[in-house]
Amino acid sequence: MSRTILILTIFTSFFSAQEIDPETGLVVKTEQKNENLSIKIPSGVNIEVGGKVEFEFVDVEGSGGATNSDEFIQKINTRSPYVRIDKAVVNFKILYSKNISFRFGLRFNDDNAYVDKSYLLYKKNNSRLEIGSNRPAIALEREIEGYPLIGTAYWKGRQYHIDFEQKVANLTLGTSVALKRPLSFDAVAEDDSYSMLVYGNMPNKTREWDGVTTEFGLRGELNFFPLKVMGWGYFGKLYDDYDWRILFDNFEYYRYTQGIVLPKNANRDHYWLGGRAELYAFGFLTRAEYIYSLDGYLDRDGFYVETRRKFYPSLLFNREVLILARFGSHRIKPNGAWEPMLDDPHSWDRTLITLATSYSITEYAKVKFEYYITGEETGDTEEKAKSYNSNEGREYQPDMLDNQFLIQFELNF
Repeated sequence: MSRTILILTIFTSFFSAQEIDPETGLVVKTEQKNENLSIKIPSGVNIEVGGKVEFEFVDVEGSGGATNSDEFIQKINTRSPYVRIDKAVVNFKILYSKNISFRFGLRFNDDNAYVDKSYLLYKKNNSRLEIGSNRPAIALEREIEGYPLIGTAYWKGRQYHIDFEQKVANLTLGTSVALKRPLSFDAVAEDDSYSMLVYGNMPNKTREWDGVTTEFGLRGELNFFPLKVMGWGYFGKLYDDYDWRILFDNFEYYRYTQGIVLPKNANRDHYWLGGRAELYAFGFLTRAEYIYSLDGYLDRDGFYVETRRKFYPSLLFNREVLILARFGSHRIKPNGAWEPMLDDPHSWDRTLITLATSYSITEYAKVKFEYYITGEETGDTEEKAKSYNSNEGREYQPDMLDNQFLIQFELNF
């Protein structure tokens, strides 16, 4: 942890960074206005432009380099600290009228550039209609970088949908029709090692859309401040051939259950159900969420509980500070006969503890410090380790050394 302490010491200086008047030596307090650039084109349509850049330092537990490379069955991609641009996003709002707008975002990172979201939005009074590509309506806007485990697994990916929402007093009801997101794999935290099974983004290549299915969703939310409760259900069928083939190829016990069948005879059942409760009390927002899903013969579940608080200490010139603590779990085949396989990280049961704090340097700049304590049930046993490679043996690996530390600058414009 020595290198982490060094990095923390360096970045702590930003906590007191303020604009100073060179003549008086006093802190200059300037008014900030959170307004996007607005452009009016000849047709009379207004366009608002905004965005953000996330620049981060990531440190994975353990020493890196060839001298520290052990013969693990699964290796972390890099244990050495690294810096990257996590993403740069430019968002556009095309305002056709008071009620109708089209919104899309361009996203750039170290690897590629693509359209992140794009949808037509109609809002009037207590009605809301969205048509296009976005996350499911039950997805949460993050205030820290790390997702809950079940957030990564279920509602992080984008989908093409038609989503309608109506609010009546304290009750909000919603329904959606969407193209089902394909099964995919994604990282648990910031490092890309040991991916988990998720509902991913829609395919980029036209030929991969063959066999796409439809998913229907219903949700409801009751809001009686300081308590808010929400429940939802999404139902459909697996991608024709694509989804069940991923399950068949990547989960050994799925092959035993499914057996050798023609694609037309494969099990394509699919649904996921969930609920969320939030309570605001004594300055803390506490949230709990649970999701259960079934994909063919594979069922999973997971939950998380988190609490957070914002405060404005005078020591930091009344800038916003957020603190958050979260514990979550994601399980494959709860209460069933499935077993995790050491060679298949997506088959592991997992836990994740997230400790995070962020500080708003200005209205448009924020620094985040986050630590992820990962837990994996890999399915390894001492017997398997001793008998490996004709009884030559290997290291026993019931879990992995891959806790992660993140420092990120979020710059909005």
